[in-house]
Amino acid sequence: MTEVNVHGKRGQETPRKAHRAMSLSAVGLALGLGLSGCGFFEESRAVTYEVEALSDGADAENLRVEYLGRESGLSGQETEGSTVTNGSGPARFETLGRVDDEVSVSIAGVPDAVLRCVVVVDDQTLAESESSAPGEGVECSATVPDPED
Repeated sequence: MTEVNVHGKRGQETPRKAHRAMSLSAVGLALGLGLSGCGFFEESRAVTYEVEALSDGADAENLRVEYLGRESGLSGQETEGSTVTNGSGPARFETLGRVDDEVSVSIAGVPDAVLRCVVVVDDQTLAESESSAPGEGVECSATVPDPED
């Protein structure tokens, strides 16, 4: 036991504080495990969006892209926007999705260009689409599946 003298009072404060801290830690751990079992902490899955221009239009070098994503498995979904320079092969955007999230990517139309988008979750292609005519935009959307399905 450690005897502590604080402001003229003697006592065994340190062991009590340590016991109280350990009790709070145990409660926090039990609460965390209980919430995770209830689905509070849902599993995050890797979502990759691919976009590209399949044919060259006058302005096909710059593609305006919008997609849904999460910064972390606990954050809310947000719409992200980006302008990418079309090069060799598709541009890729990586984010997170939770089971049953609706995920999507869209590319604004570019004059005289046919555009393509793909939604991939954990290396599985869920959606793929091309613009129906040169100059039209394209959108791909899917629902993030349960990994057990």
